[in-house]
Amino acid sequence: MKIAFVKQKYVPFGGGELYLERLAGACRDRGDEVHLITAAWPGNRVSAFTVHPVPVRNWSHASVARSFSHNLKEIIRSVGFDVVFSLDRTEQQHIWRAGEGAHPVWLDRRGEFEPAWKVRLARLSSRQRTLLKLERRCVSRTPVIIANSQMVKNDLENCYDLSGKRVEIIHNGVDFSRFSPDGREEARTQVRSRLQVNPDGPLLLFAGSGFRRKGLPELMRALRGVPDAVLLVIGRDKSAPWIRLAASLGVSGRVRFLAPSESLPELYRAADVTVFPTWFDSFGFVGLESMACGTPLVTTPFAGVSELVREGVNGAVIARPDAADELAAAIQDQVSRKDRSRAIADSVREYSLENNIRRTLAVIDDTAFSRKS
Repeated sequence: MKIAFVKQKYVPFGGGELYLERLAGACRDRGDEVHLITAAWPGNRVSAFTVHPVPVRNWSHASVARSFSHNLKEIIRSVGFDVVFSLDRTEQQHIWRAGEGAHPVWLDRRGEFEPAWKVRLARLSSRQRTLLKLERRCVSRTPVIIANSQMVKNDLENCYDLSGKRVEIIHNGVDFSRFSPDGREEARTQVRSRLQVNPDGPLLLFAGSGFRRKGLPELMRALRGVPDAVLLVIGRDKSAPWIRLAASLGVSGRVRFLAPSESLPELYRAADVTVFPTWFDSFGFVGLESMACGTPLVTTPFAGVSELVREGVNGAVIARPDAADELAAAIQDQVSRKDRSRAIADSVREYSLENNIRRTLAVIDDTAFSRKS
């Protein structure tokens, strides 16, 4: 089978790219011919993909998105793939993996948690209008859609007419050889010693870039209600604005910003709780990775990963990111529950990367068969 994967911006070692490499590798292992259609490919990178670069107009974010979606159709027409699988909002694919969720819902959610003037400017921007238009066309022209959570499927159904389409829910998967509860006590000791953190005090972890959307300001406010807890923050955002916020809230001595080079599995194992009070996330790998390492998760219903949380077993789901008292109480409750790391890890055992790829390959095969019949 000749399969084309579509990814507008291909960043070496990015999360989406690593997933795509694993999926494409599984296709190659069974004898498929694997192609990549992209606008950005590192020229010196060696790959088993047959790469098809797409010319784009770099005038603005909007022009890049529009021209990429338009220009890739000539490659698809000329090569003649059995299946085209897109990870972006494009218009020529047979399968679309809606990994970023429904864009209208994201804009509405911003209206709840960001200043009104900022939201109005965003809605008027050419970038947002282009993304909305492309997503509408993407949904209308794609026969098979993969949602990475029930939340995303529900959001798409509320925003668009999905009649006559196949919508599959395939939750993200984790590599259990990397994320596991093995070595928790060693990690706890080493991390706390290295960071000079009280070995007996509560240690919280917030991980992921996009600090505002993922609820860091709300978590810092809730931290005032969790005495003696230290919060580790890891991500690629600039730390200066958040250091100032921590100081204004009186918690600066209990918030540590770590370099992105820190080992996430080690941090998950060292932490008592991972906190992910996001406004919007189609899934949230951080949550699944944390639970795979035996660390409970506190999150919101605005994250797809909340569907994997079982109250009393592996974490808690609070009503809203800005419910500071509820968030603080949920964190304290999770910290108080001891000796359950194996049970937490076992509770998400079915969400392996292998299962995700197996189910995705089945959708690819079914789609190819339907197109031939």
